[in-house]
Amino acid sequence: MTYRSHTASRVVGVLLAGAVLSGTAACTAGGAAGDHSGASRRPDATTVAAVQRAVTKGTGLNSLSYRVSGKVPGQGSVKGKASFSLRPRVVEMRMTASGGVQEGEFSVRLVGDAVYVGGGGQAAAVLGGKHWLKLAMTDQGAGGLGGMQRQADQDPAAQASLLPGSDDVRRVGEETVDGVRTTHYAGVVEVAEAAKKPAGKRPPAGERRTKVIEQYEELGVSELKLDLWVGPGDRTVKFRQRARSTQGPLDMSIRFLDVNKPVTVQAPPASDTVDPERKLKEASRRLG
Repeated sequence: MTYRSHTASRVVGVLLAGAVLSGTAACTAGGAAGDHSGASRRPDATTVAAVQRAVTKGTGLNSLSYRVSGKVPGQGSVKGKASFSLRPRVVEMRMTASGGVQEGEFSVRLVGDAVYVGGGGQAAAVLGGKHWLKLAMTDQGAGGLGGMQRQADQDPAAQASLLPGSDDVRRVGEETVDGVRTTHYAGVVEVAEAAKKPAGKRPPAGERRTKVIEQYEELGVSELKLDLWVGPGDRTVKFRQRARSTQGPLDMSIRFLDVNKPVTVQAPPASDTVDPERKLKEASRRLG
């Protein structure tokens, strides 16, 4: 059970980080680090204002559904679909991972203070026929679910808030994304420089922005290339972010779908769930 708990923790950490760093991150995107095309130009005020409007629009999001695909540092490729709500705080993800430590199909549900990880037949083979593992949303250090509470509390505007401050944020042009007419913006963000800039006038937004920068620093990311596709009503339609990290390449794309629509996530049946914490307590009682 110890091995399975550690495995599940790594999967959940990757998927939630992907949804927040990549995944609940509703408004940023990027190209390959090291490409400074346009970096010598001064940002156009009109462009900066347009990107800032999209960022501000994203600040008010309470719920979102999206498709995600790409590479997670040190974990290979992932793709799937996710939905989340901040109030109440719930998350549901269905992901497929390949080419890394974890392979196969995984489901993650966050309900209240519990995370449920499902792995279909793979999980049943390890969990005595049950399909879900229940884990508490607590900081268990680097090997566990550390930081997931903070990640789940972030909103989609957090990563996007870095783009308006890019020294070369620019308007790339008009593009159609899945039939939606959008304006494409891009920019390079130096993580160290972003950390030096003011966090913002509103404390909550500033705190989230600071946490996002800290996450990139923990990954060893020094430079990001962010691309943002903005559609009607200043709504973000798509974003992509790429960077080099100490653990490998980060290359995530997110296509945003339903915005501010109700998200309902139910905990798996207790009869189909293994709860290591409960089993530990039961064993402790038996041993006195």
